[in-house]
Amino acid sequence: MPEPATTVAVVSTAASVGLALYALKLRADVAAASAPGETRTVKTVSKASTTRNAAGDKLWAAEELIAQRRSVFPPDYDSDKQVPRAVLDRMLAAANWAPTHGKTEPWRFVVFEAPEKRLELGQLMADWYRAHVPADKFFEPKYKKILFNCTASSHVLAICMKRQKSGKIPEWEEMCSVACAVQNMHLVATAHAVAAYWSSGPPITQAQEMKDHLELGEDDKCLGLFYVGVPKEGVKTPKGVRKPIGDKVTWV
Repeated sequence: MPEPATTVAVVSTAASVGLALYALKLRADVAAASAPGETRTVKTVSKASTTRNAAGDKLWAAEELIAQRRSVFPPDYDSDKQVPRAVLDRMLAAANWAPTHGKTEPWRFVVFEAPEKRLELGQLMADWYRAHVPADKFFEPKYKKILFNCTASSHVLAICMKRQKSGKIPEWEEMCSVACAVQNMHLVATAHAVAAYWSSGPPITQAQEMKDHLELGEDDKCLGLFYVGVPKEGVKTPKGVRKPIGDKVTWV
C-alpha cells in the first residue's frame, strides 16, 4: 500500500505541552477513580517462536498469532510514543482482505491521528455522555475515562459499515464482514507488538452526532472504536483463557 501523500500539520509546541499535561491529569484521575486496592491481574503469555525474516520481523504461524492476540487497554499505552504510520498501513491493508459476500467491501475506517483530533473526538463523546445521561446515573470517572482513552492512544480508529444502496446483501452479513476486517487488523497489530482493543464505545457511537462527525450516510453505522497504542515498557499481556472447544461443537 503506497504511503499517503497527505502532509500532517505540526502541532505547536505550546499546544503539545498543554495536551501532554492534560493527558497526564486524566491518567491520574482515572487511576484515582479505581477502587481502593483494585489491581488488574495479568499474566505473561507463553514464549513464542523467534523465527524472523531478513528485515528482522518475527514470523508467526497462523495458529500461534491467533492464540496470542489480546485486548490491551489505553492505561497500558505509552502516551509519549506513536505507532508508526507504516504499521497502521499494514493493519489497514490486512483489514481490506476480510471476507465479503458480493464483494461489497463494507468496512470503512476513520483514523484519528493528530493529538487535537483525538482530543476533539474524546470531548465530543464525553460531552454527549454528560448531556444524555440522567444526573443520578452520571459517573464522573466514566466521563474522564472517555477523554483519557482518546488522549492516551496513539491512534483511534472509528469502525464503520458502509451500507450498500441496493440492500441486496443483508445488513447482518455486512456487519460480520466488518468484524472480520477488525480481527485481521488486530492480528497484524499483534504481529508488530502494537497494543489495541475494540470498544463498542459509549452510546454516542450509535447517535446521529457521531454519524455527523464521521460524515456517515443515513444507513451507515459506526460499530465502535479501535484504540491503538505502544505498550508501556514492562506491561504484560493477559494469559489467554478459553473453555474447551469441544464444549461448543456438535458433530453429526
